[in-house]
Amino acid sequence: MPTAIPKLGRPKHVKDTGIRCLAAAEELFAVRGFEGTSLREVSAAVGITSAALIHHFGTKERLYGLVLERLAKSLDSYIMEITEPPSIEAVVLMFERFLDWSFDQQHLAQLLLRELMENRTRVSRARRMHLLSLIASYVEQISSGQKSGAFRQFDAELFVYYTLGAITHFSAAAPTIDRMLRVDMGDAISRFRLTLRDNVATMLTLNPNVRSSSGSKAPARRPQG
Repeated sequence: MPTAIPKLGRPKHVKDTGIRCLAAAEELFAVRGFEGTSLREVSAAVGITSAALIHHFGTKERLYGLVLERLAKSLDSYIMEITEPPSIEAVVLMFERFLDWSFDQQHLAQLLLRELMENRTRVSRARRMHLLSLIASYVEQISSGQKSGAFRQFDAELFVYYTLGAITHFSAAAPTIDRMLRVDMGDAISRFRLTLRDNVATMLTLNPNVRSSSGSKAPARRPQG
């Protein structure tokens, strides 16, 4: 049985129809994917006609592209400046900030995972995606430390893709993981955060047998909302 499409109504603090449409599209694309979401469903969620939605955005492809731009912009405040000299602690914190984003904007993290897994044609054109600025900043931070001799030599770009992918998958699968591990969500996030710190620090450390102080326990960060 198809799931009901929630009507978002017209909140007093959101007057722009275009913004309301983008917000509805974000939620639907995250849950159903690009192929599983129609313009009719988006317009129904907002409470406008399909003709009005087409007037604002033209095509579903253009609407989806604008949603991905919003996703990329939501990451701006989570991107850190490159630190000098590079340190293990700074790189660990970079990945932790992405973990924070993935729970602060959980529906966007779910959308990102869908985009990477389901839409190979669009991903093949990813060189034009704003998200690459985030990935580039992570790679630059690690590469800088490798060039200075502070970090171990490895493929920084693939390591960044691998780690961001693991974080995104954990966030999207959090409800299932929560039930499988039979723990409170906050405890699951705390355990993942500590594992993330340990894995990143171990990868960077010149002598992996020496444990980094970044693995010390810290309070779990609860998802917002």
